[in-house]
Amino acid sequence: MKHHSLKNRLLFAAGGCCVVLILVTGFTVQRYMKEYLRSELVAKLTLSLDELLSRLELEQPTSLTVNNAGLSTPESRNVIESSALPSLRLLPIKSLSEPRFSQPYSGYYWQIQTQQQILKRSRSLWDTQLTFRHLDDEFGLDYFVKSGPNEQPLMIVQQKVKLPDSEVFFWVSVAQESGSLALALQGVNRSLGIGLGLLALAVMLLILLQLTWGLRPLTTLRKELAEIESGDKAQFQYHYPQEIDPLVKDINRLLVHHQSLLEQARTNAGNMAHALKTPLSIMQNELALTTQPQNPLLQQQLVQMRQHIEYHLSASQIAAKQLLGAKCSPYEQCSNAVSAFSRLYMNRNIVVDITFSEALTVAVDGRDFDEMAGNLIENAYKWAQSRIVISASVDEELLHIRIADDGPGMTKDECEHVINRGQRLDEQTPGHGLGLNIAVNIAQMYQGKLSLQRASLGGLEAVLALPLRNRL
Repeated sequence: MKHHSLKNRLLFAAGGCCVVLILVTGFTVQRYMKEYLRSELVAKLTLSLDELLSRLELEQPTSLTVNNAGLSTPESRNVIESSALPSLRLLPIKSLSEPRFSQPYSGYYWQIQTQQQILKRSRSLWDTQLTFRHLDDEFGLDYFVKSGPNEQPLMIVQQKVKLPDSEVFFWVSVAQESGSLALALQGVNRSLGIGLGLLALAVMLLILLQLTWGLRPLTTLRKELAEIESGDKAQFQYHYPQEIDPLVKDINRLLVHHQSLLEQARTNAGNMAHALKTPLSIMQNELALTTQPQNPLLQQQLVQMRQHIEYHLSASQIAAKQLLGAKCSPYEQCSNAVSAFSRLYMNRNIVVDITFSEALTVAVDGRDFDEMAGNLIENAYKWAQSRIVISASVDEELLHIRIADDGPGMTKDECEHVINRGQRLDEQTPGHGLGLNIAVNIAQMYQGKLSLQRASLGGLEAVLALPLRNRL
């Protein structure tokens, strides 16, 4: 998770909480809907039970009858003789309000019984009966689920009653198939699942939009930082939200402070260098007028002191350019150098090919690039026979600029030797031997490098690797 973006982390956290809440909501709603449908079914059956109870009354001490052929079996089957039981009969109406109690195996049933036997049952039971493992001894309503005549689940509402002038307890049961309840519950669950799924998708999209909009200032901050790095801006200028605005202001103050310190250090280094160069020049001129034996050694030390001063002055200038976001186009700089050296070496008739894109840019000041590439191109002009090829390739964050010629070239050991300060292989060729070393030092200050190798043209190939200037 630590490698993910901040947006992904927030989206994952918010989305996870959203999914958990929706699942809990779905489970809770499903449970309440199940209880609601069950309570509705029980309420409906309770009405039928009350209607049935209202039609029970005692007839004779020895028999129980039902005065309605539509709700009971024939008289020969409905009369149960018992010397110990009172008789019951229904009120003289044709049927209950629910006609399915009279239809065989319709799924709507009622039954009246004692502890010992079944006294009455609905016509819908036909030649079957409802069986229970036990009868509740408590007064009041009781409901439960049992298997019906066709092994279908039944929701049964039962009540224990005692009629006036009777010592016998009766259990009156009304049942209905609960398959419709399961089907209704399945429909509710399906609709609930689709609704909650769409809700989760909508919430996730809203969270994504919210995060995109909320984190937009960070994207702007990143773009402004790239512009500062490229030198297009000196400070952050966008008005940021109050949560990150103090941080941006602190960075601006830090940029101003570092720029002022670096400019001051650069000025001091320049002042010191110019202050020392004049006395050194006087000392060097005085030594040139004398003929003391130690003069060559002193002359060498003065030259080295001058080189150190120029080197550190250049380093301070490069550091300042880097902080301000230096950049240049290698194609343009190399083209200008080739144009200048072509006029200088016009009698050599050397053909120069530049084969890389004009769109590439490097994080190097143009004057420093000229110092590096100019030395390398001039060296190629000095040794080339007829052709120079300048190419480039991108490797990760570095641009590798290759300057190859068809001259005599050098061995691997000679390439390593000539890179060192002041080392030259041919003392007859004009130059002081510091050009390659200066290019090496400048490249290193820009986190780049310079290397020499054998070229495919047969001569020397100088590879200058410099950091690319990213454009975000």
